[in-house]
Amino acid sequence: MVFGVISCQQIKQKPGIAEVFLQQAGADLESEIIFAEGFDLYRWNGITKLVVYHPELRELVIGEYYIAGSEITSAFADTANMITLPLDSVAVFSATQLNAFDRLGILDKVVGVSEAKYIINPVVKEKIESGEVLELAGSGNYFVERTITVNPKLIFHSPYQITESHALDVTGIPLIPFFDYFEDDPLGRAEWIRFTAAFFGEDELADSLFNNIVWQYKKYKTLATEATTNPTVFSDKYFNGQWYIPGGQSYIARLFSDAGADYLWSSDPHSASFPLDYEVVFDKAYDADYWRIVGSYGDTPTYDGLEAENGLYKHFTAFQEKQVIYCNARESAYFETSPLEPHIILADLIKVFHPELLPDYQPKYYKLLP
Repeated sequence: MVFGVISCQQIKQKPGIAEVFLQQAGADLESEIIFAEGFDLYRWNGITKLVVYHPELRELVIGEYYIAGSEITSAFADTANMITLPLDSVAVFSATQLNAFDRLGILDKVVGVSEAKYIINPVVKEKIESGEVLELAGSGNYFVERTITVNPKLIFHSPYQITESHALDVTGIPLIPFFDYFEDDPLGRAEWIRFTAAFFGEDELADSLFNNIVWQYKKYKTLATEATTNPTVFSDKYFNGQWYIPGGQSYIARLFSDAGADYLWSSDPHSASFPLDYEVVFDKAYDADYWRIVGSYGDTPTYDGLEAENGLYKHFTAFQEKQVIYCNARESAYFETSPLEPHIILADLIKVFHPELLPDYQPKYYKLLP
């Protein structure tokens, strides 16, 4: 009987992409991200490296991805954090990220979503109705078997329990965290379009779109400095025994400041909202010039409706003087589209606070309640 002979020569193993990137690109390679704090982006020799940080503990890295075409990734060992382009199917669990997909012209890559009933984008809604896009999560539940059947190459999600295991981990499909809503800088939140684009080789388009957003935002911010007044403003409503006030370093607080208004809690050091009793808010804001509210009503809100909701509201000067700034979130798709339109939000607010600076401007999101 003749046996085959197996060579003892050691088979050369492919190198890991992370190790090669670090060795060749060097530790001094600078991130291309300007405003966002939740991720960094590095490019070297056809490879894009994305680093995602814990949104509340920025020093903690929770994701690191290396993205390149197959002609590059084929030279490296297959690892969980190496992503080969092109991607032909993904699931997107954030409506704001769906807006980025729309802007980048890659909605055709989306095969799964979460919370379908809340999605406003007409193209995605039509795809859901036709069965081209399936709901893979809803009401806090994840549909594991359906996800396995759809089998997207990646799942973009925005987890609440950031460091805990995810229900869809059992599918073996990579889950990519998307944390744009933790950004306090309006331009930082918009810069996450560059994060999305990196997974589809659309960096050039994303950079162009983002640079235009930055240019327009800075243009309006400069315009606001020409205002001769600095009106006071407060935000949100009393709910369930508490009034949740946006922190002085929050997203909306920065927009108020850039629009040339004096946010009454601007000296507060927090980014997140915090609860106060009604009396505390009234004591500080009863004579404020403006009051900003975001709501999702089917009908057009009115001052009578606000008073019917809570009779105490009528005691605020902003209510009495009809200086309530209102955004109908459902009608304007505010939560879905505004993260990539901070310049439009800023212009809306300038139109309210300083109408003489934008006499012919038509607001999109925020308007004075008539």
